[in-house]
Amino acid sequence: MRDFQLLAPSEEGEEPFPYRRVWRPLTIELGLLAAAVLFILFTTRLGIIGDSYSRSLSGGLALLPIAGYWFFSIRRERLAPEPRQGLTAILFLSMVMANGIAVPAISEIFTPERWLPGAGFFNRILGYAFTVGILSEFIKYAVVRYTLWPSRFRIRLDGIAYSTAAALGFATVLNLRLVFYDELTLSSAAINILTNVYIHIAIGAVIGYFLGELAIGNPSAVWLPTGLVVAAMLSGIHFAFRGIAISSGLGSRAIGGLFLVIGITAAILGILSFIIESADARMADKLGVRRIR
Repeated sequence: MRDFQLLAPSEEGEEPFPYRRVWRPLTIELGLLAAAVLFILFTTRLGIIGDSYSRSLSGGLALLPIAGYWFFSIRRERLAPEPRQGLTAILFLSMVMANGIAVPAISEIFTPERWLPGAGFFNRILGYAFTVGILSEFIKYAVVRYTLWPSRFRIRLDGIAYSTAAALGFATVLNLRLVFYDELTLSSAAINILTNVYIHIAIGAVIGYFLGELAIGNPSAVWLPTGLVVAAMLSGIHFAFRGIAISSGLGSRAIGGLFLVIGITAAILGILSFIIESADARMADKLGVRRIR
């Protein structure tokens, strides 16, 4: 097995963790966006800010996750003893792929909004999963898999770090197109921007987990295809429930919808954190070494 610098011999003294932490900065970045969106919702509801189309305010909100990512992740990455290389390249490559491949394919070839809204619930899940879902998640997967994997993967969390960068780039393209092509009110734009960022990062982290385990562990040959299918199905479930929320009027109850998205994202990321922590602990016990924490 390769030495990924996950573990340290038990007889050595305490060593600092050599890599930038992943979960805490990600939580801060997502929390920053949630706070900004909630601020917009409350101020527009109270009439402090007009709830009309504002390209400048919506555009600033669409770029806020990128700014937060630079400040809390990229900037701190450079200070780590062993920084991850290529995060910015992954982010921008994902943006190019999303704008050049995903958006045209979804809007001109798959066109799910034309034939899926009238389908049954489970048909909508499958329809969205194997059109929008599989394309979106494969692009995030390919951006990481065919550039930095496996040479840059030293611990399982590297998969989360690189895949969430790809997911953020993908979501940013969707949000910028929403700002410039859909004249939504400020509150509607804020809700859509948060939803895109949260859902894409959560499902992108699933892809990252499967890539990280493939590099560090010893999974079966069906591991990666399974990961893509799981991610695509999660995407399909999201779009299916989103359609129900819109048609039933739940989408108009902004706060409830926001907390639902936040809760789903927190659940997915929390489960992944637990699984990765458990896998690292089992590896440490198996090899009889102490983990660097």
